[in-house]
Amino acid sequence: MPGTPSQSTTASVDVAIIGGGIAGSSLAITLRRQGMDVVLVEREPAFRDRIRGEAVHPWGVREIIELGLRPLLDEAGALELPLWTRYRDRIPGKPYAWTSDVPDSPPELSVSHPRLQEVLIRAAELEGVRVFRPGTATPSRVPDGWSLTIESGVSTNLIFARLLIGADGKNSVTRKLLGAKAPRDAVRHQFGGMLVRGVRLPTDSAHQGYHETGFAMILPQANDHARIYYVGPNSLQRELLGPGGVQDFLRRVAACFPEGALAQAEQAGPLGFFPNADVPVDRVAGENIALVGDAAGANDPTQGHGLSLVFRDVRVLRDALAADGDNALQAYAKQRKAYYHVLRTHATWSAPLITDTGDIAEMLREQVKRAREVDPSAGGYANIFANGPDGLATDDDARARFYGENLPGARVRTTPKDPSSRPASFPNPPE
Repeated sequence: MPGTPSQSTTASVDVAIIGGGIAGSSLAITLRRQGMDVVLVEREPAFRDRIRGEAVHPWGVREIIELGLRPLLDEAGALELPLWTRYRDRIPGKPYAWTSDVPDSPPELSVSHPRLQEVLIRAAELEGVRVFRPGTATPSRVPDGWSLTIESGVSTNLIFARLLIGADGKNSVTRKLLGAKAPRDAVRHQFGGMLVRGVRLPTDSAHQGYHETGFAMILPQANDHARIYYVGPNSLQRELLGPGGVQDFLRRVAACFPEGALAQAEQAGPLGFFPNADVPVDRVAGENIALVGDAAGANDPTQGHGLSLVFRDVRVLRDALAADGDNALQAYAKQRKAYYHVLRTHATWSAPLITDTGDIAEMLREQVKRAREVDPSAGGYANIFANGPDGLATDDDARARFYGENLPGARVRTTPKDPSSRPASFPNPPE
């Protein structure tokens, strides 16, 4: 009878992944290439534009190359951005080349998020991953693994998996099975984004323009598209979601860049807003279960590390599973905690340099400027967007060095703060 649910029981698999976006599909491809039997469950029949991260910093591009996924980024239309241009009072500075300080640095990549999701999930299926889409999974713990009831179309599938991986985003349902908590950090600013066409700026560079209480970003994409972002006060969403909000948003972004740069820009996707705050997760792995990507903890979106963090998670989990089967998930969790902590801490330290106003904020910026004259590396943090978080200290000495508190005549002294107390800033390559 048409429409009557059918039931089929499959053989056991090594890994079941909940969430077929960039994190889940990338992991599925990677583990399948290692010879594992993988099931991937994605609830969305088609991926939509939700104003998510679409830039991969150079350190994340290295992870992509190591994973063997670079050709898939090309298939998705990724655009190379070897330069970074900053604008003060609408006037461009000299474009910064990533290779200036890191000679072997790959370029930044800019790519349509939903397009990349589609390419990756199709590639997973071609690799031999069994994909249920649209599908929903109900996992339950059983001895030595997980039993999943997967509803997809008119079929119900029962699958046993040795490992369960949650790649289901910031609002992860899988996270609840782990008993993990994910309280959002304090929010002081909003981050708005929209896809447009018709921007008239060089397409080999990311563009960052400053305004009084934040900044705007333009990241060119293929086919005359660009993702534009605007960081502003918490009232931003309320002000711009009403009638005329799209045009007001475009005007605010345009005011940060040279005259005419957005004169022909047209909306090509929805306008959306996000709080500038990390969403840390207290546990990312347990017995036969682990989380990756935003499900494992999301960095403040204004840092732009989101996709780089995804590919790092995939690579680290892959390597852990290959090297130490019994303690693989614990090894992954330990590494994940360490590199995420660096990203979150740096976001906290960077915040007042971009978003704070007033005399103390100006004094601190001047102090940091002097500190960079003495130590252009900022203790290694100046190149975090090219090199990633590895090897960077987060203690009080590192913080004092970052802010120039160790300089003679330093006038501003910061106090140690939990990362939850401040929002983040977007990457600022060296002058």
